[in-house]
Amino acid sequence: MSPTHIERVRLYELVWSRPMSHLAKEYGLPSQKLKEVCDKAGIPTPAPGHWQRIAAGKKVSQPPLPDAPPENSLLAIAPYTPRMRAPAPSGNAHGTDQGLELSPAARPKQKKRGVRSGPDLEVPAKLGRAHPIISGWQEEHKRQTEEAKKYRWGGVGFAPAPLTAMDRRRYRILNTLFKAIEKVGGKAIEEERKAIAIELDGEKIPFQLREKQRQVRRPLTESERRWHRPGDKEWRQELQPSGKLIFEIKHYLPSGFKRQWLETDETPMEELLPEIFDILKQVAPILAQQTQERLERQRLAEIAAHERYLAEQARKRDDNRWQRFLELADAWQQHEQARHFLAALTRLEINRDTSVGDMTLAEWLTWAESRLVEGNPLNHGVEALFTDIEKITSYTSFKKTIY
Repeated sequence: MSPTHIERVRLYELVWSRPMSHLAKEYGLPSQKLKEVCDKAGIPTPAPGHWQRIAAGKKVSQPPLPDAPPENSLLAIAPYTPRMRAPAPSGNAHGTDQGLELSPAARPKQKKRGVRSGPDLEVPAKLGRAHPIISGWQEEHKRQTEEAKKYRWGGVGFAPAPLTAMDRRRYRILNTLFKAIEKVGGKAIEEERKAIAIELDGEKIPFQLREKQRQVRRPLTESERRWHRPGDKEWRQELQPSGKLIFEIKHYLPSGFKRQWLETDETPMEELLPEIFDILKQVAPILAQQTQERLERQRLAEIAAHERYLAEQARKRDDNRWQRFLELADAWQQHEQARHFLAALTRLEINRDTSVGDMTLAEWLTWAESRLVEGNPLNHGVEALFTDIEKITSYTSFKKTIY
């Protein structure tokens, strides 16, 4: 689309006639870009809350347009075209999320297995000095075990299951990862129900390290056979530990980044840890940038919605002011009809001393004339009439005034 040329004075008038977001749409660009055009041309723009104060009926000030050189009197407003990024790769062998695009520099780098990078990621054979989160889990397990011994009933205590070799191995891997993340400026976070996450570059990335379960068929026990009926299956299917750890990032990732690692007999989780650490380091700044962009879009959407709300308030208030004007016009028309009617009555040949109720006809005519004076909308002048209209600051409906 070709740029729109507009006089500097005309753009100044338009900017102060309606909200910036509404005007910017007519030129095909965001309100921030239109404000940049105004700032560059030395055109003052309404301050935040300007249209809200107008909708509330408050007085606002409008600064005059400063002088500018003659060569700057004609402005060109070019439509805004956002920069397009290259499409993301369509293939996804690891089940990662689709629809997020990355530049070639931001795509995950292929690393050779076993190559170490960054902090020391060698998982020790013994836990040694545990991270506060790991030591907290150990203390909690010890406390629950001791309490179960104190409150044993009938020879049975509600003690937690003893820590297995797989539990201790999982603790050592997490302990190594937590410390490595902290060495590069991040931190480990424990959430509800022992859920864990890391925070890196201001972005929280939840993950899970657990033992993978597998479905197996087992024979029926003696108690289960008692309820067995002809035709029922001779086995039960249930989940059992597989003896293999699985690491899963519980967060969407840009396309091309792996989210899940399952150890094998040839490659244990300890050897996969450097690759996991590198992926976390790469995606954290990308996710942080996407979060900032999302929050900025949300902020701009809220501003636009608020401006639409204020514009709707102003429109409704203007409609009510017009309704008040029509009411005053109806009152004036009724007043004119009453005035002509009273004039016709006074021209009739009547006995003014005749009593009607508690007043004479002369007193009735005087009463009608006084009412005409009181009910004339123009009795106090045009300025007073529009002062009455200007007092309507609410956009809600109001009761019709009866004269």
